[in-house]
Amino acid sequence: MRQQKLLLVEDDEAARFGYERYLAKNGFAATSASSLADARNALTSDRFDAVMLDLKLPDGDAMEWLPDLKRSYPLLPVIVITGSGDIPTAVKATKCGAEDFLTKPVDLADLLASLRRTLEIGSLRKQALVQNRLVKQDDPYFGSSKAITEIMDHASVAAVNDTVVLILGETGTGKGVLARWIHNHSERKAEAFVELNCSSLKGELLRSELFGHVKGAFTSSIKDREGLIEVADGGTLFLDEIGDMDFEVQAQLLKTIEERSFRRIGENQVRKSDFRLICATNKDLLAQAEAGKFRNDLYYRICVFPIRMPALRERKEDIPGLAEELLKTFDYPHLPMSEPVVQALNDYAWPGNIRELRNMLERAWLLARGEEIAPKHFPGLDALGAARFSGDAGGPPMNIDEMERVHIQRVLQHFKGDKYRASEVLGISLSSLYRKLARINNLVQSQHAALF
Repeated sequence: MRQQKLLLVEDDEAARFGYERYLAKNGFAATSASSLADARNALTSDRFDAVMLDLKLPDGDAMEWLPDLKRSYPLLPVIVITGSGDIPTAVKATKCGAEDFLTKPVDLADLLASLRRTLEIGSLRKQALVQNRLVKQDDPYFGSSKAITEIMDHASVAAVNDTVVLILGETGTGKGVLARWIHNHSERKAEAFVELNCSSLKGELLRSELFGHVKGAFTSSIKDREGLIEVADGGTLFLDEIGDMDFEVQAQLLKTIEERSFRRIGENQVRKSDFRLICATNKDLLAQAEAGKFRNDLYYRICVFPIRMPALRERKEDIPGLAEELLKTFDYPHLPMSEPVVQALNDYAWPGNIRELRNMLERAWLLARGEEIAPKHFPGLDALGAARFSGDAGGPPMNIDEMERVHIQRVLQHFKGDKYRASEVLGISLSSLYRKLARINNLVQSQHAALF
């Protein structure tokens, strides 16, 4: 259980010392501030469970700051402490957002009771927020094969620990779904799950998204902005496709992981964030590190608890169950699926994995127009079946890259070069298809050059 942290804002040194000793004796960790300025700095540098706030401070009346404090930290409970124990002051403090009100000299037993009550209120608010956000979603269906059962056993271990997790696997295998499952079954489930795809942003934009920036840090920074590391404070930061992260940003991320501190771009102030890190990639990071394309030190820092999501072709016994669960999301009424459909799905190679399966099923559901789905509703499934990729059709077995190349070329041929329709069936974005085609073209050219 994490020790609860309190921010104690009190300018009287003797009173502050007494509070600190009493709080420490009762299991709380207290950080002290003697002014409004110190309190503001403490809130940006650390995460607290509650604030004990004296109203009369050397640099101003905290009552005037209280509304801003509650706007910036709406879930953070505040106990106001003051020497002016009149009813109007108590009413005003409550209207400004304070959860409780104590007068000096403070009875320490009353203080402890107030703290426990206030912290419980804060906890209930967070639980309500999460329930509203998630609307109590059922766990996703991963499958029942031996391979996926072992994966979920490892994921359960990861969920009850706070270690860094690295999820490996091909595109479309469900790495992001597993990352969210781990978060939702961890002690951090009441906090934010913050996701960033590292392949979608580069350079300064990626740094800004991660670390935030202050107004004027660069041309387009017209106001202060918190980064996702800051947003993930107390929760989970999921960095998808971390293998595509810029080398320079990798160095900054490593320092942040080690120290749990960071600076916004253009700012000198060091900020703290207590986040849990989960990463995912479809690349071989060790090979990337050995080739100098990924930092060795960052690789070994994030590869603490690796989990490999198997490709769909490696657990074909899960395909019928996954297909039926996906069809339920479309409110498809004709379940279970017919044997010919199950056989057709099992005979296919699924290079796009679960993402491709979902796209194929949605297309079939639309084409069926309310009727029972049949093999005819899967355009291209027969023409692009798995037998052609496994070597069973007479040729030698292919490696994964060759299978992908052949599959992409045949899908394009089937749709007469329509890249948009091909990308939909493949379960990838149009930009990803263009990148794969460029890589295939470069490979073909290099092989051709090697012959002469």
